[in-house]
Amino acid sequence: MTDAQKRIQMHHYKKNIKSGLKYTIIILAAVLMLYPLIWIIGASFDGSAVPSISFLPSNFTFSGWQAAFSAPGWGSAEGYSLLRALSNTLQYTIPYVLFGTFSCLITAYVITRMSFKGKKLVFALIIGTLLMPATIFRIPLYAFWTSPGIVDIWDGQRLSFMAYIPLWAGSMFAVNSFSIFMFIQFFRTIPRDLDEAAYMDGANKFQVLFYVLMPILKPIVMTVALLMFISQFNDFQGPLIYRGHVSTYPLSIVLQLLGLDSINTYAHVFARSIVSVSVLVIVFFSAQKYFVGNDADSAIKG
Repeated sequence: MTDAQKRIQMHHYKKNIKSGLKYTIIILAAVLMLYPLIWIIGASFDGSAVPSISFLPSNFTFSGWQAAFSAPGWGSAEGYSLLRALSNTLQYTIPYVLFGTFSCLITAYVITRMSFKGKKLVFALIIGTLLMPATIFRIPLYAFWTSPGIVDIWDGQRLSFMAYIPLWAGSMFAVNSFSIFMFIQFFRTIPRDLDEAAYMDGANKFQVLFYVLMPILKPIVMTVALLMFISQFNDFQGPLIYRGHVSTYPLSIVLQLLGLDSINTYAHVFARSIVSVSVLVIVFFSAQKYFVGNDADSAIKG
């Protein structure tokens, strides 16, 4: 074997060692981050009273998953279905996401693409409310929704979705300052040449938004919608304040109350938790392909 062949062989040997170390570190880091999820999956099949640090069940059982979607004996004579709780959650989460994303998009578009008096003041108010914790708005909102004439709109109605009006009605008025700020920052990265070219072709402002800018805005729209969905899906304080009949309880409340049932084991609690988290996982991976960069520069030539 010549010296050149030895050097090439040594180079490949060192390269394989570096690749092996790199992938070993990546695999260990992945296992470390995924271990809580792996552990909770294993614990959902463990019937022991005290779960251990190992993700392997010491007392294997399917009892947790067999009762994952129902809890007979709790709440009413007919029991309570976890699927009903999921349906209740989506009844206010989906309207909140749809109206909130649209209203925040329109607000950011007006602030960044139009000129009017008090524009800087409006932006300052948005930043000001962004710095405030959301909890401080609970009391005035509760006073509004429980005031005479307003409370009759949603409280005590036979239609189940009417009970959730206080949880999503505000989204129609762009109350999410963080989402507005995200849209504003993204709008500022889009060249105004696109708008001017569309105006020269006879488009109005809303045609520019929906036909010219919307394809570019798709990543930030999906990101904002996903963040809204996760925050509203996991919200516990809001449904706790405005909750009505037990049949209208969402997942965030039901999971807490089911853990108080004496017939539940850790396997029951973890199995139901996996069912609730799986919805967020499915939504996240379904929207992941839209999390890409801004393609606005590719639309400008010359």
